[in-house]
Amino acid sequence: MVIADVSGKGIAAALLMAFVRPVMRSALLRAGDPVESLELMNWILAEERRTGLFVTILAGVLDLDTGVFLFANAGHELPLLLPADGSEPRLIPGGGPLVGMFTRLGVQEQRLVLQPGDALVLYTDGVTDARAPDGERFGEARFLAAARASAASPGPASCRDVIDEVLAFQVDAEPADDLALLLIQRRSEAAP
Repeated sequence: MVIADVSGKGIAAALLMAFVRPVMRSALLRAGDPVESLELMNWILAEERRTGLFVTILAGVLDLDTGVFLFANAGHELPLLLPADGSEPRLIPGGGPLVGMFTRLGVQEQRLVLQPGDALVLYTDGVTDARAPDGERFGEARFLAAARASAASPGPASCRDVIDEVLAFQVDAEPADDLALLLIQRRSEAAP
């Protein structure tokens, strides 16, 4: 799975994302390894398609049987783990430079084991950078609180709950950026 965000806005950023999506998919299918896939994507952007725009990408592979999530993070927002045991949500550290910025990324593979019932939230900075009409940022603390509060909701409803919190915070303010959330949840042992 992949979540990505292009720096900048407008047609140039949209065209770059349209280019990145199939290339990243091909890189993941070819390599099957998040680090090698990001390095390949980076090489293509840095050497073959110099645009002045950069991309944050978090790419990962989840083993559905064991719950092992191997991932690499190139400048993207840190993933948020929502443990099923009710302990505090926590951001998973690790990352590297943005894709397309340097010839080599040098990102490291990260390993996380999702226990039954655990959820992992991947998101873009449009969530935390959302602004209220007075200019106040939604921020990380509100995001963590919204994610914690929505953890009891099933899958898509959980994402919708967080997005609804952000939209309610913005009221009628102009969006700072697009909002994207991806929720990965391992079924609990008791689930059918």
